[in-house]
Amino acid sequence: MKENEPKGGKVLVVDDDQMITDLIQTVLGREGYDVLVANSGQDGIKTAREKAPSLILMDITMPDIDGYEATKQLKADPRLQGIPVIFLTGRSASEDGGRAFATGGLTYMRKPFTNQQLKDLVALAMQSIKV
Repeated sequence: MKENEPKGGKVLVVDDDQMITDLIQTVLGREGYDVLVANSGQDGIKTAREKAPSLILMDITMPDIDGYEATKQLKADPRLQGIPVIFLTGRSASEDGGRAFATGGLTYMRKPFTNQQLKDLVALAMQSIKV
């Protein structure tokens, strides 16, 4: 964890659905994470470059560029390529599972998810990246 980060670390949520971003911001905020929100793939890339989050939760289906393309662009940036990405999807594992990993994602979580599933997966991901 970086020196100026909150106790839980910095999580960037990239999703065009405000209900999802509000929910994640509330749930993870209560867990001590500093939650940043971007409402499009392009905005997510810009925010990641400006704020250097510890973890990114990336929706797959968005109107401008999808989560796969946004992640490809993030992974091509040497300053950002080490940031783990967890994809959020409403589609089935057979539709997205392999592509999520091939694009550089750490894992994916199906929507709808429970608050506990979200907290557990983010905590596990954060533990794995802390030195």
